[in-house]
Amino acid sequence: MTWRASLLIAVRYLFGSTRQRRLRAQEGRNPSAGDDAAAPNAIPVQPRRRSRIRGAVIGIAVSLVPLIVVLEVADGMIQGITARFIEVGTYHLQAIATGDPDVQSVSRLVRVIRTLPGVTAAYPERQGLGLITSRGGKTGGTIRAIDPSMYEKDPTFREYIHMVAGRFDLSTGSSMVIGTGIAHSLDLAPGDTVRVITVRSFGQDAFLPRVSTFTVSGIFTSGYQELDKLWVFIPFDRGARILPSDTARQIIGIKVADPFAIPNPLFKPQSRAESLNVLHMIGSLQQLLGDQWRLYSWYDLQRAQYMSFATTKNLLVLIMILIVAVAAINISSSVIMLVLEKQGEIAILKSIGASPAGIRRIFILAGFSAGTLGTIIGIGIGLFVAVNVNEAISALQWVLNIFLELFHLLISPFLRVPTVRVDIFNPEFYLQTIPIRIRASEVFLAAFLSIMLSTAASYLPALRAGNIRPLSIMRKH
Repeated sequence: MTWRASLLIAVRYLFGSTRQRRLRAQEGRNPSAGDDAAAPNAIPVQPRRRSRIRGAVIGIAVSLVPLIVVLEVADGMIQGITARFIEVGTYHLQAIATGDPDVQSVSRLVRVIRTLPGVTAAYPERQGLGLITSRGGKTGGTIRAIDPSMYEKDPTFREYIHMVAGRFDLSTGSSMVIGTGIAHSLDLAPGDTVRVITVRSFGQDAFLPRVSTFTVSGIFTSGYQELDKLWVFIPFDRGARILPSDTARQIIGIKVADPFAIPNPLFKPQSRAESLNVLHMIGSLQQLLGDQWRLYSWYDLQRAQYMSFATTKNLLVLIMILIVAVAAINISSSVIMLVLEKQGEIAILKSIGASPAGIRRIFILAGFSAGTLGTIIGIGIGLFVAVNVNEAISALQWVLNIFLELFHLLISPFLRVPTVRVDIFNPEFYLQTIPIRIRASEVFLAAFLSIMLSTAASYLPALRAGNIRPLSIMRKH
C-alpha cells in the first residue's frame, strides 16, 4: 500500500465524503418497505465518530492558544519591562570607575565616548546613599547626580520618566527632582526645601556628616513604585562634591542604537552584522577605558532579575506544553474508536494484500491529519489573540468593572460595600501597553511539537490496527 493510498483512506476515515454522508442520512430517514426491522440498524455511526474527531481537533486547537499567547506576549512583556529599566536605571552599558577620577577627566572621557561608532549617548553620573529630611519626616534614598541636560537630550529617558508635579529642572546647584514615593512619605511639593545628609568615612569608627540643602523642582514617577521610593536626582557637579568616593561610585552611562543586540541570553540580535558591530563597539570601549574603569552590560548589572523573568516564562511554557500533551491524548482515544469501528474494512484490506505496515500508516496519518488541522486552527487563533492582547485585556477589564458596578448597585441598599475596580494589568507596576513580538521560529516550534505529539499519540492505536487478524474479524461478521 502506497503512502498516497494510506493518506486518502485516512482522510476518508476521518472526514468521509459529503455524498456518502448524504446517502447514509437519507437511508436512515427513509428505509425501504419490508425492511422496518433493520431500519434502526441503518442509522450510521458516522456522526458520532465525526463528533469525536472534531472534539480532538478542538482540544488541540484550544490547548495551543494559551501556548502561543504565552510565547509571544511573555517576550514582549520582558522586553518592555527591561527597556523601561535600562533606559532610566542601568543604561545599556555602564562604566564604573575603580578609583576616584575628578569631574574634568570624567567629562573629557564622556565626550570621547560619544564619538565612538555605535554610541548614541553617554552621560556622567555619581551615585550614593543619603538621608533626606524635611518637616514631614526623613527617609533614606539613592542620590543620583546626573547631567542636568539629560532629560532634554535623551528622548528614551524622558519617555519613561513622567513628571506628576513641577518640572525636571536641575539647572541650579540646589535643584532636586524626587520620586513620588519620597514625595508622599515626606509630604513634599515643588518649591519645598529638603536637606540631604551624607557621610564621609575616616577609618573604621570615624564618620563626618555633611548637610546639604536643596529645593524640590519636580516630582516624577518611573513606573516602578520601588524606584520612586528611592531615587533622587541632583546636578552632577553638586553630587560630585557632596557624595564622597568611599560611599559613592562614579559611573558613565552609555546608550547604543539597539541595547538588545548586546550579548545576553534573553534576546537575539536582529542580524549577525548588528551583533558584530556591537561587539566591535564594546571592544573599542574597553580599550578606551583601560584599567581605571570596568565595563558592564545591562544584563550583567541585573542578572538575577532578568533570569527570574526568563525562568518564569520557561515555567509557563512548560505548563502550556503539558496541556498540549494532555490534549493529544484525545487524538489517541479518537483513533482507538476509529480502529474499533473500522475492523471490518481493515480485515478486507488485509485480505486483498494490504500489509500490517500499510494499515498502521493509515491510522498514524489519521492522527497526523487531525493534529495538523487542530494546530493550524489553534495557532491562527493564538496569533490573533496575541496581536490584540492589549485590546482584549481592556475589553475584559471593562466587562468585569461593569458587572462589579451592577453588583454594587444591587447590594448597596442593603449593605455598605466600597466600590471595587479591577485592574488586570496595572501600569504602575508593569507597562502601559504590552509590546508584541512575533517570533516565527517559536511559532513553528510550537506547531511542530503539537503535530508530533498528535502523531505519536496515534501510534499505539495504529499498532493495534496493524495486528488485527482478518479471519477472526470475518468470522464475527
